[in-house]
Amino acid sequence: MLNNNLTQEEAKWLVEVFAPKMNGRIDGTRMDQLFVPARTLIQGKPSERPGCGCHFKAYAQMTNSMYSQHEGAIREIAYPKVTTTSRGRKKMQQMPEDTTSK
Repeated sequence: MLNNNLTQEEAKWLVEVFAPKMNGRIDGTRMDQLFVPARTLIQGKPSERPGCGCHFKAYAQMTNSMYSQHEGAIREIAYPKVTTTSRGRKKMQQMPEDTTSK
């Protein structure tokens, strides 16, 4: 489940920093700088770093899966759609209702 309190700034970090680097070699530095913070943001609760390098791959795969499952919602938070109307644009007229009875 996605963190309900994810801010726009946090969502932008996930999209702009984490997503481009989420694939590739996994070492302790990448784990501390990318995967642990990403998982913490997605889950909304502190996430502990795996204690052994042998667990890094599974941890990274789970984090990547969480991001992929919620990517659409994360992008909507990061880049909310703003609807604007043009003052010069004419409003579309509604089609008259069919008044004929059968």
